[in-house]
Amino acid sequence: MILLAVYSMMVFSYTVNLFLDSVMLDEVTGILALFSLILSFPKASGLYKITGTVFMVIGFSLYLYLQKPLLELPHYMNSTVVLLVIFYVLPFINSIIIVGRYDKSVNKLLKRRVGHLGQLYYRSSLASFLLGSFLNIATIPLVESVLRRNLQKVEDHVRDLFISRAMLRGYALCLAWSPMEILVAISVDITHSDYVHLLPWLFLFSTILLFVDWLIGLRYRKFRVEQSAAAEDVPLDARTAKKVAVLLLYLSVFIAAVILAKRWLGVNFLMSVALVILPYSIIWALLIKRAKSYASYSLREWRRRAGSQQNYIVLFLAAGFLISTLKETPFLDYLQQPFASVQHMPFYMFVMIQIIFLGLAMIGFHPLVTISILGEAIQPLLGQVNPLSFAIVLITSGLSTVMAGPYNITVSLTGSLLNQNPYRITFWNIGFAFLYSSVGTIIALLLL
Repeated sequence: MILLAVYSMMVFSYTVNLFLDSVMLDEVTGILALFSLILSFPKASGLYKITGTVFMVIGFSLYLYLQKPLLELPHYMNSTVVLLVIFYVLPFINSIIIVGRYDKSVNKLLKRRVGHLGQLYYRSSLASFLLGSFLNIATIPLVESVLRRNLQKVEDHVRDLFISRAMLRGYALCLAWSPMEILVAISVDITHSDYVHLLPWLFLFSTILLFVDWLIGLRYRKFRVEQSAAAEDVPLDARTAKKVAVLLLYLSVFIAAVILAKRWLGVNFLMSVALVILPYSIIWALLIKRAKSYASYSLREWRRRAGSQQNYIVLFLAAGFLISTLKETPFLDYLQQPFASVQHMPFYMFVMIQIIFLGLAMIGFHPLVTISILGEAIQPLLGQVNPLSFAIVLITSGLSTVMAGPYNITVSLTGSLLNQNPYRITFWNIGFAFLYSSVGTIIALLLL
């Protein structure tokens, strides 16, 4: 409860200071961030403790190199608080999908009778695609549980391979254009791109790869599904179709609300998403006449999830401290030099970004940390390369780790649900992950 209280005060002070721009409030936010880090550290898991410790040690070494007084340290703790603001409010929009029972409507796609696994593949991919924008990581156990019931008579190896591919690929493709995906929002802010101009290209990217994935999934048509394993035959009635259509409509309105909030409030894209989520979710609950059940469920879910963010608090605050100190040292030049050396060869630069994301993911780097560091490394080049191209490469390269990052929460969770090593899940999806980022690179090159 103490961590939740300090976390809440940090989020509140950071949000208020966006509009007041107070030096004192900035310091208060930094002090609260330090307390959050200290309180979270003992509760964080091993990998996050190790990574956070490395970042803090390097960051503090750079801080001593700069010969800054300790009293100024809180001002160096705030650069990644905005990421924690997003995690703080996400449960509110996740909850409306559960309370409105939109998840049940989408999952009827998976419960309809199928003749072979090729049919089930595109349905499960589509279900992950539709739900992922709103439910985020909660999509994975939800879809996995329904698929497991449909695949009871299928050989274990085929079942696990099938679930990991259909579920993770559909999920990764919906994230590419969702404003609620932090990698998308932070890429927009890093490159100073306009999300309105970016959205059609990201949606085109998702649509192309979704159909490619379905074509790949046709290989499973040789596996017949016995009727007993698909006995639950749920018709797609008009009410179900309406629910799915309404879900897509609300997502479209949400995107419009975020764009308007950014223009009216003058905040960055990431923060405009965070500011819109709560009021939008409340209005949505009122419109579907589920305000009471929404208030009860969302507050319970928010308390549970916001109070268990210790891993992300340690990771992002430590990474933010490192990046803030690094920016003021000449060592940043060493990170920028490899990109500067290929600034006139965008193809090599974009491929380098692809490899960096996937390579660092293999050793435990979170893509949000990678993109924060890369954001500083590519800043001198933003005036020379189309920012839309940079944004697309950052988004698609970063999100490729959703399918092929053994330490990524999506891959780890899938491995846990299937009782498989996360590296095996990565091996099953690494080819499509590289295709995913490569198609993004091709689109980025076409926009130059």
